[in-house]
Order: sequence, then structure tokens, then C-alpha cells
Amino acid sequence: MDRVDVTILVQPGFVATELALVKDVLRIANRLNKQMVFDTRLCTVSGTELVEGLGGILVRAVRLPGPDDPRPDHLVVLGGANIERDFKKLHPWIRRLERRGTEVILLSDAAHEWKRLDPDNRDVTTHWENHQLLRDVTMQSGRSLPLYSRSNRIISAAGMMATADVILNAIVAPKSLGLAHSVSQVLLMHAIRAPDMDQPRSENDIAFFRHARLEQAIKLMEENVEVPLSIAELARLAGVSVRQMERRFQTALGCSPKAFYRALRLKRGRALVEQTNMPIADIAISLGFSSSSIFARLYAREYGITPARARSKRR
Repeated sequence: MDRVDVTILVQPGFVATELALVKDVLRIANRLNKQMVFDTRLCTVSGTELVEGLGGILVRAVRLPGPDDPRPDHLVVLGGANIERDFKKLHPWIRRLERRGTEVILLSDAAHEWKRLDPDNRDVTTHWENHQLLRDVTMQSGRSLPLYSRSNRIISAAGMMATADVILNAIVAPKSLGLAHSVSQVLLMHAIRAPDMDQPRSENDIAFFRHARLEQAIKLMEENVEVPLSIAELARLAGVSVRQMERRFQTALGCSPKAFYRALRLKRGRALVEQTNMPIADIAISLGFSSSSIFARLYAREYGITPARARSKRR
């Protein structure tokens, strides 16, 4: 197996969780492979050899590789408290490495800064906290936010615990899918999450729905998945007319309440299909679908693959 060079960019105030996950995923991969396949080094533009991260952790880093230095195969840019201050200086260097063939992974705050420089790029993902700032100000419609996404050789990601998923998928799996899964088992990960899996929604995310006056309706939907309520009953319990509720959903989320409710149930079904061994017929019943065939048809229409095929591919 060929050697893979991975450069990790650390700036003062870097997220220690992300650094630990990048380093440990690759360390375990090397241990399981019984040879040094993934070689990591830390670099910085902080002007000092010792860089302090959040929580007081200190790491030793070297200067950035110059134009005449060998390029790394992968560059991982950690999120952190001070990345915003230095990102405009880093941006042309990152672009230069990408043009030379380096795959770049931007985590959390770093992905957010990339998005700020290219706000119209829909292929940029960041942590839901950063995303929430934009939504609260602009009231942009849509609530889906994947764990990470790719645009050519740039991967933007939520960071934090999803760092393990993106490193396994983007760096380890291209060399050996079996090795990636072995590492995930050592880390006690139930599965390596796919890029398009939605980020878990925090309670803080409810601010968007509250602002759109949808909080009560969506709470009712989430509490009544097994036996779905009618739209008329949802509206009555939420204290609005059916027409008002339909208008609010269409304005804020670009869909009808019925479509949102169905998508919510299908998303929960997708998690059960991909992350559990629960029989698909039981999943359909638990989500209020009258039959497994109806669930399978709606699932395939939503995700382009049947539940049975999705489970088979995940295995």
C-alpha cells in the first residue's frame, strides 16, 4: 500500500476534538495495517512553533509547505476560534495546493470561512451552529444539512465527531475499504456515516422553526410518527388554520406540511434501515406506513434506492 502524506493545519484556538480524531483514525489505520501508510504532520501560520488549542492543549507545528516543497496528498484544515482571522491569508495557499492535486478537507469553522468567501456555493457544508447564524438572519428555506460534501477536490464538513467519518471515507477508504471499516470497529462506531446523512438537529436549531412559527407543528409531527396525525388535526392542535399552516410551510421550507411530515418519517426510516438490523416491514409499521411496499416505494422515490438495496450496500 502506497504511503499517504496528510498535512493538518492548526491555528491558535484549534478544535482539539477534531485534531485528536484525525490523528487517531490514521494512527489506528497504521496499526491495523502493520506499517506506516498514513504519515501526518502539523503545520501553521501562527509564527510560533508551539500552537495552543481550545482547552489549553499545546502542539508543535512547522511552517506551511512552500511552492517548491512536495505537496501533501491531503490537507486537513481544523476549525477553531481564530481561523477567521487568518483565513484570507490561507485561502490562496489552499487554492494553490488544490490546483496541484491535493485533496482539501475543511472542518467546521474552516468550512464556514470558505462559505463566507463563496456564499452562493451550495456544495459547502459546515457545522449546524455556523449554518444557523446565516439562516436566522436570512430566513433561507430548507433545513437539510449533510455531514460533509464534496466540490471537486474540496471537502467541507461539519467537523467535531463527524471528523472520524470524513477521514475514514475520504482518506482511508480510497486505499482500503476493509481497513476503513476495521478502524471504525476499533473506534466502536456503529457505522461510517455517509456524506449526505443529515447532521443531528440540536434543540438550538428550533430557533429557525420558532421564527417561522412552525415550532409547535413540527414538535407534534415528531411526537406522532407511529400514528401520523391528519393535517387538519395538526393545525387544530397548533392553534392555526390549515391554510395558515400550509402557507407558513411553503414560505419557510418550500413544501407542504404533508410533504414535510412524510420526509421526516422517511428520514427516520433511513436511519433505521442503515444503522439497525430491524426488519424493513417492522420499520414501515413503526413509522405509520400501512405496508412495507408503500414505505419501499416512497423511500425509493425520496432517496433513489429501495430500503433493501440501501441496507445491502451499507453492509
